[in-house]
Amino acid sequence: MGTWAGRFSWRSAVGQVTRGGNIDTGPTFLCAAVIAVLLVIGGVELNPGPVDNIVQVLCSGCDRNLKSGTQCDSCGRWYHNSCGNVKFQVADSGKWTCDRCRSERLRVLEEKLRVAQVEIEELTRRNKALEEQLRLAENGKYVEKRDTVIEKPRREKCLVLGDSIIRNVGADKSYMKVECFPGIRSDQLRRVIENRDLGCSDAVIIHVGTNDVRSYRNLDYVMGEVYDLVNTAKTKFPGSRIVLSGVLRSRGVSWRRVGAANDRLEWVAGTLGATFVDPNSWIRDEDFGRDGLHLNRNGANQLGELYSRVCERGMERQKEANN
Repeated sequence: MGTWAGRFSWRSAVGQVTRGGNIDTGPTFLCAAVIAVLLVIGGVELNPGPVDNIVQVLCSGCDRNLKSGTQCDSCGRWYHNSCGNVKFQVADSGKWTCDRCRSERLRVLEEKLRVAQVEIEELTRRNKALEEQLRLAENGKYVEKRDTVIEKPRREKCLVLGDSIIRNVGADKSYMKVECFPGIRSDQLRRVIENRDLGCSDAVIIHVGTNDVRSYRNLDYVMGEVYDLVNTAKTKFPGSRIVLSGVLRSRGVSWRRVGAANDRLEWVAGTLGATFVDPNSWIRDEDFGRDGLHLNRNGANQLGELYSRVCERGMERQKEANN
């Protein structure tokens, strides 16, 4: 086995069996018993075979080895219970969805909501047109399909377009018309301007970028979308002064990122001949609501005052140019 004495005893026993012609089972049983004892105590190691088939699962939250955890029902990723905070959710519903999948599902639902709001507004506009035709028909002024009711468009002094930040802006100013689209991005507002009749105005103020900065990591992409938006506005409102309002700071977005975004928007405005204004110098921290994103009443008044001054300054410059 492992020593010279062991090998010598084994050879002697084999020689005796061979010379005598009779098989002596005593030494054979002895050797078998020795081998069994060595196997039990670990003196002889069996070949364990290849170990390359062992699969290591990593936690998607901390990127460490996962011995036990929970799998997301949507994407199939695995998480430690502590990393995914899944104990109470699994206990309540029996199924669990990770934060990534929940955020993606929420984003899709918000996108559908924005599209539905735009469609509702378009249907409302068509409904008003049909009601006007019905009113004329009841008064004996039937309007056929080939006929057109020509109305003199009302020219607003200032038209403000943007996301939910401008919801209550200009509420006390009759000359300011505000079109608010909650959650809208630059590319979506561009399509709204292309497809909707927004009337005529002396100045058009566009406030976007808040949702773009949150949705897209690359600010150069945001700059390209805003460039197309401003260019579309100049085509749709050829006689109006285009004003681009910068990104307003908000909770969850760093000052550095807001400043970098506004630098790009200012370049877009200068390139296309528009006016750029930065609202951050007018809005204080106490002008925000509890969510840290939308403005309270005082903040909305401050932003409305800024837009009002921008419109008045533009009108004065236009009068001086005409004179």
